[in-house]
Amino acid sequence: MTETTYHFRDIRVAETPEPSTRAQLHRQLGKELAGLTEQVLRLDASQDKLQDYIAQVQQLRQALQQEGQRDYSEILQRLLAGQGSGDDVTDLVDFEILSGKASPLSPPLELWLDGDCVRGRATFGSVFQGPPGRVHGGVLALALDMLMAKTQDYVRQIGMTGTLNIRYLAATPLNAPVDFEARLVSLERRKLRCEGSVWVNGEQTVSAEGIWISAHGEYALKPEFSSAPSPDTEVVS
Repeated sequence: MTETTYHFRDIRVAETPEPSTRAQLHRQLGKELAGLTEQVLRLDASQDKLQDYIAQVQQLRQALQQEGQRDYSEILQRLLAGQGSGDDVTDLVDFEILSGKASPLSPPLELWLDGDCVRGRATFGSVFQGPPGRVHGGVLALALDMLMAKTQDYVRQIGMTGTLNIRYLAATPLNAPVDFEARLVSLERRKLRCEGSVWVNGEQTVSAEGIWISAHGEYALKPEFSSAPSPDTEVVS
């Protein structure tokens, strides 16, 4: 039976291959490490206990260092050549900051496509605090950057953030479900314009506008989206 191979441009948010057992264990490890990070915050332990915990963590780090790491550049090269494996795909997306299911730095931020809209949801714990009881504005900006970048799943090219304008409308609370939305607004040669927003219990707390710049060639809608573009999407040739 021939193993399925993957190309970088075909990896859509929330449409990754079924994770292997190794990938599932990686996700579990990342989740446990994220939980440890939350527990370390203002940990009310004695000096003796803190020294003991430090020694345990150092021992774990030394054990992990002996395992080495998969070569990230080789993973990318295989995916760009259309020869990536399922594990290559999960190694790419599972360790993305905020959204990676195996990342200790992830709430996690779940992202998915919903018609002409990219949606997201996360519950941010104390690690992501800015003002007391509120999510740090910089964390929300990062989340919006990641979310709005996924509007490129509708086009054939991939690019980088050119500008990202954020307007904070209200505080976003910790430990509450936070919803995200992003939509493609227009394509103009190598520029992709999109809008994003953050919502809590039906109240908008953040709005954003952004421009992404294609790394190679002009942006164009993928064939499966070009026949029925969103009514508010203007594609400029």
